[in-house]
Amino acid sequence: MSRRPRDADATRQQILDAAERLFAEQGVGSTSLAMIARASDTHKSLILHHFDSKDGLWQAVKERRFAGFVEEQKDLFSQGPVSAAELLGAARAYFELLRGNPVLVQLLTRAELEHDLSCSQYDEARLEPFVERLRDAQQAGILRDDVSPAYLLLMLINAITQWFEARPVFGSWSELQGGDADAAYLDSFEKVFFEGALARRPAGGVE
Repeated sequence: MSRRPRDADATRQQILDAAERLFAEQGVGSTSLAMIARASDTHKSLILHHFDSKDGLWQAVKERRFAGFVEEQKDLFSQGPVSAAELLGAARAYFELLRGNPVLVQLLTRAELEHDLSCSQYDEARLEPFVERLRDAQQAGILRDDVSPAYLLLMLINAITQWFEARPVFGSWSELQGGDADAAYLDSFEKVFFEGALARRPAGGVE
C-alpha cells in the first residue's frame, strides 16, 4: 500500500520534467498534451488526472521553479529588521537563481512571447511580501520614498531577468569580452539600481 503514493509522485515528476522541457523548447501553445504524454511515457488521462488541464500543468511547471526561492527569501525576511544588505542579498539571490537555471530563463522568455499573464514570477500575491519589505525599507529610511515600492521591485526583476534573456545577443559585444560578463553586469546593476534607490541624504552627509 505504501508503493502507490510513491509511484504517483514519480509519475507526476516525470510529467513535469517532460512538460518543462517541451514548454521551454517549443512554447506552451505549440506543445500538446499528446506530445507531453509521449515524452513522459504516460497517458493524456494521467496528465489530466494530476494537473486538470494543460494550463494547470504549465502553472505547476513554473511553480516548481519559483517556489523554493520565494520561500527562502520570506524566511530571511522574518529573521529581523530590514537592512540594505538584506535587500542586496535578495537581488543577488534572484540573479543566481536565473544564472543557475537556464531552463527557467527559457520558460520566462516563452511566457513573455506568448503574453502569459499568469506567469508565477509576476503573481501579485507571491510578490506582495517583497513589496512590503521594500516599503519597510522606505519607512526605515533606507530607500527613497518617492518611488512606489512595487515599481522598485518590478524594475529590479526586469533588469535582472532581461539580462539573462538577452545575454546570448549581448554576449557577442566586444565591450563585454575578456571577463565574466555576468559578474560585470551584476556589479553595474548594483551600482546603478541600489545607489539610485537609496534614500537621499542631506547635503554635507549630515543625517
